[in-house]
Amino acid sequence: MISILMASYNYELYIGEAIKSVLNQTWIDFELLVIDDGSKDGSVALARSFAKHDSRVRVLQHPDGKNHGLPETLSLGITEARGEWIAFLESDDLWEPACLEQRMGLARQTGADVILNAIRPLPMPGADTGWFDIFVPRVMREHEHRTTRSGGAYSLQSPLLVENKIPTFSCAMLKAENLRACSLAAPVPRWLDWWIWIQVAQNGLFAFIPAQLTSWRLHAGSYNHKTTLKQCIQDNMRLWDGFRSLQESYRQSGKSYSYWFLQSPFWSRLLARFGMIAYQSGIFDTLKQIHNRIR
Repeated sequence: MISILMASYNYELYIGEAIKSVLNQTWIDFELLVIDDGSKDGSVALARSFAKHDSRVRVLQHPDGKNHGLPETLSLGITEARGEWIAFLESDDLWEPACLEQRMGLARQTGADVILNAIRPLPMPGADTGWFDIFVPRVMREHEHRTTRSGGAYSLQSPLLVENKIPTFSCAMLKAENLRACSLAAPVPRWLDWWIWIQVAQNGLFAFIPAQLTSWRLHAGSYNHKTTLKQCIQDNMRLWDGFRSLQESYRQSGKSYSYWFLQSPFWSRLLARFGMIAYQSGIFDTLKQIHNRIR
């Protein structure tokens, strides 16, 4: 069984569509856990209306009914999950009907620990898609190239140190045992996904489906919002320090490149990322991406 975690906070406008996209899956052996994080709108009542008619849907809330943030909300869902695999669907995103079926097919074929798929943008009126148009297609091409080179599953241990190669929770699923072995104490809570992937990558392999099975809704209220240049640098430094705190596990894994890379100054990571993007996309598009990601 696949346990699907849907964290929700005041997304009454979109959560019904998200739940329907799960219930319309061709793969039927799943449970959907809608974990509410103190919503004040009608999203909880809407989710419960689905649970009333489909026993695969369960609605969870924090004991005090208050807002606790994404790490604690996902932790509640992980504790309650009963599946061998855990998939994520953000409460404003959508899946294609064959999403889970194709993921499970690739999981059986490759034996990978994390399965991810390509992403389709779903922009709302007024949404700025510039950063998406540059960043996401580039990262998806990287996954295709790694698939071609490896013939199946591949490692992301070192690449994930440079940048997050899985742009949204909604496009990935992983083995439950791998997720439960991770710390959720992300130094930057809004980058919890990156924090999880970097830990899973130490011993796990990834596999990629090039089909756009996830629709990522882009709007002004998204959790993945723009930030100032100063805040972006500060958050990157905090995350880098967090990665360094995990360096002992890197060293024990025998992958010395990752270990020694973490000993280098923080700025070396930014330069490495700039150089990688510039090599793939050119200087102009790289500068454009940076401009579109900050105010």
